[in-house]
Amino acid sequence: IRVVTNLLNLAAEAIARIYKARWGIESFFRWIKQNLNVPKLFGQTPNAVYNQLFAALIAYVLMQWLYQKTKSAIPMPTLSLVAFQRTLLTGALPLIWLDALTTFLYEYFALNRSSLSFIG
Repeated sequence: IRVVTNLLNLAAEAIARIYKARWGIESFFRWIKQNLNVPKLFGQTPNAVYNQLFAALIAYVLMQWLYQKTKSAIPMPTLSLVAFQRTLLTGALPLIWLDALTTFLYEYFALNRSSLSFIG
């Protein structure tokens, strides 16, 4: 592999480590764009970027959690996480998944005696 750089005072190993670290960052941003559905950042300030990324990450973790909990209640789950997210967000989730999701959420909040009344 050949790398062109203007860092003439660094050894090749140091440049390779820098490139490897940068590649990790690029891979992380690609994962964010693909999995968190953040193709474009709406703000340019650090606070706006953090807020958008944190909101997307929270939504992703909640969707992952719901998927894992409802998948275990279905005899033969045929949806992947991505398909689950897409069909849930478009309102086209199969009835077996809707039933499992509703049952899980009802039991979860009944068991914990929690409610979402604090939201609004």
